[in-house]
Amino acid sequence: MKCLICHAVSNTVHVAEDWSEVACSAGCGRFRVSANLIKSMKGRNESFDIERTRQWLKMSRNDEPVPLISRYDYNVALLHRDTGEKSAIAPSRSRQPLTSD
Repeated sequence: MKCLICHAVSNTVHVAEDWSEVACSAGCGRFRVSANLIKSMKGRNESFDIERTRQWLKMSRNDEPVPLISRYDYNVALLHRDTGEKSAIAPSRSRQPLTSD
């Protein structure tokens, strides 16, 4: 299996009805991902921001040795956002006039 975060070769440690546990030796470590999130990401062809997700996992391990990435966590903190895509979706909020004199 491939790591859901960085796509390196990894091991599926455990699969439950609500989540899958993955062990990635390429830098992501051991983590869980909710089944709803996996389904949603595949349906939308979305991916994790690798560096942001690894940082989030590192911080989360202070509270939980094997953190669970939920749909909420993904939508709030981990969704990969392409800068070109972001500018096409969200118009500039600049206070500069639209025309020059």
